[in-house]
Amino acid sequence: MSLTSMPLAKRSLSLGMIDSGAPPDTALARFHSPGGADTEDRLGHGRAILATLGLYLPWPRLEIALYKLFEDRLTADAAALAAAFEWHAAAPPAWLLCSLGLPRADVRLQAAAERLQAAGTRIVAASPRFGAPVYPAAWPGVLAVSGAAGLPPGPPRPGRDERWYACVWAAREASMESPWQPWQMGPPPAGAPPPLGGASFAAAHALGYWLAQSAGDSAATLSDYSLGQAPPAGRSIAQGERRLSHHHGAHR
Repeated sequence: MSLTSMPLAKRSLSLGMIDSGAPPDTALARFHSPGGADTEDRLGHGRAILATLGLYLPWPRLEIALYKLFEDRLTADAAALAAAFEWHAAAPPAWLLCSLGLPRADVRLQAAAERLQAAGTRIVAASPRFGAPVYPAAWPGVLAVSGAAGLPPGPPRPGRDERWYACVWAAREASMESPWQPWQMGPPPAGAPPPLGGASFAAAHALGYWLAQSAGDSAATLSDYSLGQAPPAGRSIAQGERRLSHHHGAHR
């Protein structure tokens, strides 16, 4: 899927998220939890996604609409994910980050995704590097992103398989004492928690870069990042790749 050459809209910093919550005191433009829960992230995944986006631009600048899909565990079925897409389709953001994928296509989810796309939303979806396709990443028009452990943060790289590739590691939150990040050379400092990695964080890296690009120039376009180009010389997409797929109802 190619990013269009259409000029970026004024709402280009509006972001829809489907995740486990947000850091305390995060200002959200919209919020919904199907179970009536608060915004607190008890699983840490949403915080890690926002920390990763924060490498590229201050995420408080974003108009974030958060659908809290995960409360007790990072899994969801087709009906739950479709409901999240339908909620976002009621007030379509410029961008929608989907950190998970279903192993089988779902008619209701696809209808909601197409409704968002018709409204101009760019859907960025995690696509596990190995295994069968997942949805919505495998549908036409969706920006599918996979992780490559050998890639540092920065511009996502287009692959020849109609996917984008980006750094697989989640950024550590700024509140942590050590500035060490998992893509840096050398061993982690003593006592550092295990790094988080997966396609969902690769999608956050790619989206963060695209958001920063869209924020930098109101007249800019995204045509320079179309697929079909070979990765830059001297670096293989598969270099250092590590299997980080998950085996449950929805993959992230």
